Amino acid sequence: MQLRQLSQLVEYVGVDYAAAVNQGKIINNDEYQEMQGFSELIVNKISMLKVANQPLLLTQAQHLKQAVKEKAPLTDIRQFASTLRSTLVSLMPTIVFPQRLLSEDDTQALFQTNCADCHGATGEGNGILAKQLNPKPTNFTDKNRALNRSLLGLFDAISNGLDNTAMPAFTQLKEQQRWSLAFYVGSLAFKNNQKTKSDINVNAYPNMADWVHYNPSQIAKESTHLTLQQIELLRAQPLSLFSQQPKPITIAQNQLHNAINAYKKNNYAEASTLAVSAYLDGFELVEKSLDARDSQLRKSIEVNLIGLRQFIGHSGNDAQLFELTEKVFIQLNQAEQLLTKGSLSNTALFSASLVILLREGA
Repeated sequence: MQLRQLSQLVEYVGVDYAAAVNQGKIINNDEYQEMQGFSELIVNKISMLKVANQPLLLTQAQHLKQAVKEKAPLTDIRQFASTLRSTLVSLMPTIVFPQRLLSEDDTQALFQTNCADCHGATGEGNGILAKQLNPKPTNFTDKNRALNRSLLGLFDAISNGLDNTAMPAFTQLKEQQRWSLAFYVGSLAFKNNQKTKSDINVNAYPNMADWVHYNPSQIAKESTHLTLQQIELLRAQPLSLFSQQPKPITIAQNQLHNAINAYKKNNYAEASTLAVSAYLDGFELVEKSLDARDSQLRKSIEVNLIGLRQFIGHSGNDAQLFELTEKVFIQLNQAEQLLTKGSLSNTALFSASLVILLREGA
């Protein structure tokens, strides 16, 4: 956790120094005092670390602190910050990355509920509370800033808040919601990219660790396969990085099918766990999107999933369980049609057929 926090502080200095100093002159004294305070805090925290490469980290931190003190050019500050942060990242334990993100609609709704009052409806840092805050909320559409902001830094800011700012820790949000917000706000500065996904060879996609740990400028500098414009496109379209992941409706269908199989084998505890997963890992992720299209269908599916979980946890409920499961599958198919504005997927049809076969004992 110390390394993550230090990494976040270093990135913050590299990004926000531009608001404090320009051409060797202080342009915002409050911002400059914050840069000095953070750079000193970084040195102090690193001096107490007991990790490999601690002497190197301390030297790098002192270079950053001295550069801030001397009101060095922004390019120098960002180079010092980038070097220090790369060393910190190399020492971090493995991070569990998201397997999938919420839909864009669901993430936008999450942003409007939790972030828009400060950051503005479009993320420009101009929310209704912004004038009252010092420092001002981040403008996520500032491309120069976004080029130097990592997704991990955004995730940690959402998860832990930022000291000495109005940014709170959103601990009430689930991890997937926080990752989805990080990818979303990290995309806002790049939405005008004119390239399309077909311009990128999927074999050239960066691995998720690099993609999350490093900012676009760093990735472009190190990559031999992706141009900066292509990297900006992938930041603008984060869901494309997860395009091979099953859709939430498909996950719900698959988990229900697995739950029925477990029930048929008298594995009632497993069946109950899988039925819960069908909701938490599947249907819950599209509830808000579905509610906007057909609130009655959303409510009915939710009620039927609750009923299904009550039946599947113990024996003697075959008739009611299979009847209700078939009904839920039909409703999930309807939901998928509404959400995709298309015909039933092969997975949906296959899953529904399996439930009928199971009900009939085939």
